[in-house]
Parts: sequence; C-alpha cells; structure tokens
Amino acid sequence: MKDIYIFTNSYPYTKSVEVFFEDEIKVASQTGCKIFIIPTNKDKDIREIPENITLLPCLTEIGILNKIILFLIMPFHKKFWTMLKGAGTTKRIFHGTKYLYGAYMTRFYIRKTIKTPAILYSYWFSYTALGMALAKEDNDVIQKSTLISRGHGYDVFSDARNIYIPHRNFTLSMIDALYPVSDAGTNYLSMLYPEHSAKITTRRLGIKPIRPCSRELEQRTISFVSCSSVIKLKRVDLIMSMIKQFSENHKNMEVTWTHFGGGAMFSQVKQACENIPANMKVNLNGFTNSNEIHKLYSEKGYDIFINLSTTEGIPVSIMEAISAGIPVIATDVGGNCEIVGAETGKLVPLNVKYEDFNAAVDYIIANHGTLKISATKFFNSSYNADKNYTEFYREIQDISNKR
Repeated sequence: MKDIYIFTNSYPYTKSVEVFFEDEIKVASQTGCKIFIIPTNKDKDIREIPENITLLPCLTEIGILNKIILFLIMPFHKKFWTMLKGAGTTKRIFHGTKYLYGAYMTRFYIRKTIKTPAILYSYWFSYTALGMALAKEDNDVIQKSTLISRGHGYDVFSDARNIYIPHRNFTLSMIDALYPVSDAGTNYLSMLYPEHSAKITTRRLGIKPIRPCSRELEQRTISFVSCSSVIKLKRVDLIMSMIKQFSENHKNMEVTWTHFGGGAMFSQVKQACENIPANMKVNLNGFTNSNEIHKLYSEKGYDIFINLSTTEGIPVSIMEAISAGIPVIATDVGGNCEIVGAETGKLVPLNVKYEDFNAAVDYIIANHGTLKISATKFFNSSYNADKNYTEFYREIQDISNKR
C-alpha cells in the first residue's frame, strides 16, 4: 500500500469546521493505510485523531521568508497572468490570486515533504488540488504518485457563490480522479469539463449511525430542529419565520424549534425570536459538539429537521437527521434532492413560500411513522460511514496500484 497524504482545510485544528471528516479518518485508520494529515490552516482548538494517523506541520508554517518569496515570484509565472485574464472583476481577481498563492504554497510544501511516490488527496477541489497539479509538472516523484480530490459545495459550485478558483481545467488534466460528494456536483463538473468526465465520479460521504429515538409523534405537539452555521446562505432567519407563521396558524399546537449552530447572524435571529406566538418555544443553542447533538437526537428526539439553504453539496446535518430517523424538509438545491425524497422527507422550492412549507409539514405529519423507518434504511444503504469509506480507500489504493 502507498502512503496517503491528505490536505485538509484545518482538521484536526478545528472546533466546528470540517468535523465531518472525523468519521472518515476513523474508518481510514482501520484500513491498513499509512496516512498523513496536512492541514492548510491552524486554530487553537485541536481534535483527537487516531494514534496511527500522523499529523504533519501545517501548510502555513512553511516560514515567513518562503511565503514572501512565493508571493513575489507569482507575477513571473504564466499561470498568474492567465489567471488574471480569466478573472474579470476585482473580486474574482482577489479570489484567483488568493487561490493561486495557496497553490504555490502547496507545491512548495509537497516538494519539501514527499520524497517517494504516494497518494496525494486534497479534501477540497480548490487550491491544494491545484498545488498538487503544479507539483506534478516538474517533479518525478509526484509524476509517479496518484493525485485525487474530493469536491463538496463551494469548491464545486464556485460560480454560484461568485468564487473564482483558477485553472480548474489544468487541475483536472493533471489529477487521476475527482470525487464530488453528490451526483449534482458530478453532473455539473462533467458538463463544464466534458473532456475530463471519465475522471469525475460521485463518492458519497458518510457518518457513523445514530440510534433513533423511540418517541413517536404526539398529537397537538410538534418539534422542529435545524443544524447549521447562522450565516446568510443558510437562511436560519427564514426557518424561524416559517415556524413562527406555522405556530400562528396552529394555535392549538405546542410548537418547539431547536437550532444548533452559531455564526454572524446569530444575534439577529435571537432578537427576532423575542416576538413569537405564545404556543411557540425556541431553543437557540449556538455551537454544540456533534456528539452532544447525536445524543439529543437519540434521547430526546425531534419530529422534523429543516434545511432552507440557498446552496448545498449534500449536508452532513441531513445525514445525521435521517440516520436518527428524523424526516427532513429541505430546499431543492445542490445535492439535496439525492438525500431528501420519498423515503426521507419533502423538498420545497428555493424560493419557498409558507404554503410550500406548510404542505411539507402536513405531508410529514401524515406519514411520520413510515418516514421514520424508511429514512433510517435509506441512510444505511447510502450514507453509512463504515461502508462508504472502506470502499473509498480500497478504490484509491487500486487506482494507485494500476499506475
């Protein structure tokens, strides 16, 4: 087996970002592969990793002098000027420059660190993937290595978020495989880069199963739950507004909404919750450890999970909900349609109106018992971490062995 070097955004130096990588690395640690983690950023928080996983120095710890040199030589490279040509706006030039600089740092790090052929794995299809591609241009060791990348949300649908990630066609030409986590991502990138479509294959994420709560749906009470950062694209304020209107229209019901997660708009949402109907109760929990959330899903239980984001890959939060047998209402964006359907809940339009939301709630209430069972079955067949990650690491080793 070849060694595997994984470039993460910050894991394990993180409190809430990239925590969904934790289940993958736990399964990977049991496959017999020798694995090294290279975080690109470092935070004060650090999560525990399996003993047989090696944590290497952070990408940003290459030294201030090297950083300055890399930045200063960028304008002398052809790829810098082709990046500028393809950018257009000032905002896109900023994004492009930032990502290209990150790619040069990644290339420098790879040249200094990896001395024998290995598997290089970028967890995001962004600047670390581009850096691997750049390293392959003129490095014999990397040319004999296997280069792969995952693709999630922003790094796949970057145009939808007005993020410019340069040289994607070049990156695809140099890596061996790209694995979007959703069919929506695979189809989108295959359409943009048809000449590389054979390299682009969906490989789903997964989580460890969560024990469903035995509590059944009760008459005249309903509990909603949501879990995300409280930022603009997650539209937590819209979730609150929908549930508030539902409470006003169902005064004979006790309505509870629980949200896990904090962010820039947390205070705004909290303030809006000061004016709610008497039959509505709100629990804004801020950041909550995933283990605690899973425990509450199993012990307390919730009736309906809600996600009204404007864009998504396939949310781990929805995987958690269906694993625990909680039916889901979600906007029909990104890969949501691949995890929310007849077996797991109800999709609503991106520009959701209250009538759409209310109809979805009515549907789930009417079919709650059936959905609770079928959601768990769907999870086990599609998003179980042990199954998905064991197959994934076997596949990337097979690709490497065929080189």
